[in-house]
Amino acid sequence: MTNQDREESVIVLAQIENTFILINQYREPLHMNITQLPGGGVEEGEKLEDAARREFREEAGFCCGKLHYIGELWPAPWMSNEVTHVFFTNEVSEQLGQRLEAHETIEVSFLPVNDCIERIQKNIYKDAELCYAVLLAQSKELFSL
Repeated sequence: MTNQDREESVIVLAQIENTFILINQYREPLHMNITQLPGGGVEEGEKLEDAARREFREEAGFCCGKLHYIGELWPAPWMSNEVTHVFFTNEVSEQLGQRLEAHETIEVSFLPVNDCIERIQKNIYKDAELCYAVLLAQSKELFSL
């Protein structure tokens, strides 16, 4: 399968000091707000890192410095061939404000790293992309507890 044969998306796990930047948004299939990472689709011809920066800026309202590509996942392989590319940054700057699409209502939150991991361990956070990104970043020692 080539990249042209699948949908691609990006997510950014961003750390400011001892907190992660998370987003909360309503997801119609679940009829509830879900805690997730900023991210979204890759536009045709767009580089993955550029898409990650754009989505982070649009959804979280921040600019970021260096992005570390830490892996990919298949968020729903039983129903889609989409691949999500995972980035990490601890270089967050300039809060410029969100640039949301008309259908989006996103609340940005800042959660201590330890609290985020505890909520994943207690199965409070169930978003696969969030859980996977935290696991990958921790296994690569990109942040410490």
